[in-house]
Amino acid sequence: MKNILREIYLFKELSEDELDELISISSISNYKKDSLLFMSGEMGEHLLIIIEGDVSLYKHDSKGNEIVIGFLSPYSLIAEAAILRGIPFPSSALFKTDGSVLKIQMNKFRESFLSNPKVSSEIINSLLSKIQLLQQNIHLNIASTAKEKILHLYEANASIVSKLKKYEIATLLGMSPETFSRNLNSLISDNKLKKTPNGYQIIK
Repeated sequence: MKNILREIYLFKELSEDELDELISISSISNYKKDSLLFMSGEMGEHLLIIIEGDVSLYKHDSKGNEIVIGFLSPYSLIAEAAILRGIPFPSSALFKTDGSVLKIQMNKFRESFLSNPKVSSEIINSLLSKIQLLQQNIHLNIASTAKEKILHLYEANASIVSKLKKYEIATLLGMSPETFSRNLNSLISDNKLKKTPNGYQIIK
């Protein structure tokens, strides 16, 4: 457990005693591919950190269609804003691969660690980075063509995108599967993307 905690940026400055205290309020849960981590509307009692695997965040629209919001990989905090504010999860989370999550009892973490400037500053940085990513995605969706969106996604999230089905990528980009496939094939014809055994790769 201590070796795992040392790998997490949030706790990189903690002393041995602080790590021991953190271990006493932490546990690790393992998940199989396609297992739910949590559902929209549920309340969380633990600070959650992915330590293995890839997680998809999604919602359902008024027609019941699944809308993918984003993907998170190891050592990412997940749904920390909802957990810190004590409100229900605004989306659902599903493991796209086998994986595991570090769960830290939030009430005890708040008492013992949240006032620690070394920890609180890293949580703030995590929230700020997600706000910045959201702003970038909003700008991308407003100002970019379908091809530009596809290229940006493969450049920024190649390791995760390679594990997704085409319809999942299309949903993430806000496109129909047909639009995604048509533009993907066009990018291949234009020698901007190439197919590899692990998915598609940008040609530079």
